[in-house]
Amino acid sequence: QGLNTTPLHGHAALFGVYGMLGIGLMLMCLRVLIPAREWKDGLLKFSFWTLNGGLMAMCVLSLLPVGLLQTKASVETGYWYARSSEFMQTDLMQTLRWMRVPGDTIFFLGAVALVVFVAGLKTGSSFRKTEST
Repeated sequence: QGLNTTPLHGHAALFGVYGMLGIGLMLMCLRVLIPAREWKDGLLKFSFWTLNGGLMAMCVLSLLPVGLLQTKASVETGYWYARSSEFMQTDLMQTLRWMRVPGDTIFFLGAVALVVFVAGLKTGSSFRKTEST
C-alpha cells in the first residue's frame, strides 16, 4: 500500500515467523549432527531474547508510529500527502525514523551472538565441558 504499515508487517511477519522457524530448523539440524555433546545455551538464550526484543523495539518505536501517522495523514489529507517529503521530513517523522536504531542495534547483537554460537560448535567453545574432557 506504500505506507510504513507495510514494512511493519513485512519485518514482523517475515522474521518473526519464518526467520525464527529457520533458526529453529538450523539449530535442530546442528543438534542432530553432534548428538553426544551438550551445548552451552547462554549465547542462544541471549540471541533469542535480543533478536525478538530488537524486532519488537524496531516495530514499536519506529515502524508502527510512522505507519499510523501516515495512515492518519492519508485519511485526513490524502495518500499523496502521507507519502510526500513535506510530511515525511517533519521533525517528528525524522525522530521516529531514528528511533529504529536502538531496536536494530539490539537485533544485531542477537544475530552476532547466534553466529558466535554456531562458530563455537565448530571450534568446540559452544559445548559444555564434560568430566572426560
